[in-house]
Amino acid sequence: MKSYPFIRPLLFLVFFIVLSNENVSASSFEDESCSPYAQLIIENKSEGKAPLIIEAVVADEPGERAVGLMNRTELSENAGMLFVYEKPSAPKFWMKNTLIPLDIIFLDKSGKIIKIFEQVPRLSENKITAGKNISFVLEINAGLIEQFEVDPKWKLDLTDFFKASKPFC
Repeated sequence: MKSYPFIRPLLFLVFFIVLSNENVSASSFEDESCSPYAQLIIENKSEGKAPLIIEAVVADEPGERAVGLMNRTELSENAGMLFVYEKPSAPKFWMKNTLIPLDIIFLDKSGKIIKIFEQVPRLSENKITAGKNISFVLEINAGLIEQFEVDPKWKLDLTDFFKASKPFC
């Protein structure tokens, strides 16, 4: 029988690599390979008003969209959540377990504002919708719409969202 002296050290090396990676889970790599945020700019270039810049958590999976901002007790000043729909649809929102006051903006696939709901009642089971052809919904702190005087002439700049180098998680 032929002897292969390199087999034993090779097996030891493979065993060592497997053993040293045993405690590394897929979630250990998620922090480096994905980002939960997109920077969004809502602006009206024609009137020269200051833009509203939002650091939004991206909810692009059904489970993430279902939970949304429910049960949170606070939201940073210029933070929010961007709900992303693969195909234009007619999403309906309710605030049943939403503890923080919100403004909600419904947008089409180009970022054009279709409908704005200000000061949405918390803990309500009433449905909020803007009809068909909605691709994005942005929830932000209540009062930002009024403070920045955002209206349907404004547009959401989705550049950061579409040019993200990492997938959202």
